[in-house]
Amino acid sequence: MGSFILYFKCREMANKLLILLLISLLTIPHLLQPAYSFFFSTSDQALPLWWEIKILLRSSGMYKIEEGDSSYSANYSFTLLWTGCMEKDNGDYLLYYENSELISFEAEEKGRYPESTKIIYADGFPDKPSFKLNYILRKGENLHFDFFVKSFLIPKNKSKRKYQLSLPASKENSRGSSEIDYNLYVAKGSNLIFLEEKEVFLDTVEKKFAWKWKYQKPRLPQSMPSFFSHSHDVKVEISIDPHF
Repeated sequence: MGSFILYFKCREMANKLLILLLISLLTIPHLLQPAYSFFFSTSDQALPLWWEIKILLRSSGMYKIEEGDSSYSANYSFTLLWTGCMEKDNGDYLLYYENSELISFEAEEKGRYPESTKIIYADGFPDKPSFKLNYILRKGENLHFDFFVKSFLIPKNKSKRKYQLSLPASKENSRGSSEIDYNLYVAKGSNLIFLEEKEVFLDTVEKKFAWKWKYQKPRLPQSMPSFFSHSHDVKVEISIDPHF
């Protein structure tokens, strides 16, 4: 399997694309040949000039932390939309970034102390979820998506220790957005996000994915007993629209 990382300068495309995104393509030549021979052996086959891409991710979750005589609990939900496009470049694809938008974010964290309780809402979170698409992996006849939602430290209330919040990630993500191996704690469904490559040449492709994630573990930071649990549900919708 070869690996090629391509960097490109900004350029205009279809009057709306602004910034070029990094794309890394892993190819398996002897497996890819049958798929491409289908398209390029037919001279009258109209090939798309480019593809419009939309990725919509929704997630809701909670976390609980016990730290000595203090505890923290929170519920949160958010919706993210990534838009861009790709075009063919010989045997590879060029992937262009257009926009990544946090459509909505709601959160409520309660910090309970021996003599008081403090609540912090979403507008009090200095860090918020953001979508990161790393690249697309070509494996056999499929296109796999590598992405994650950028995490941040919790609790937001005053505490003796901060923890990295694990947010949704695709199975292919190898960079690790937190200190926890995300794939090990997918409790239901699958975070393997892929499309059949041949389908994107024929018509608009829309595919949905969903999974549940759960982590729960007692810890011993220094000498003070603590407990940390975290879970979330994820729904992802991917749409690829060919333009001829």
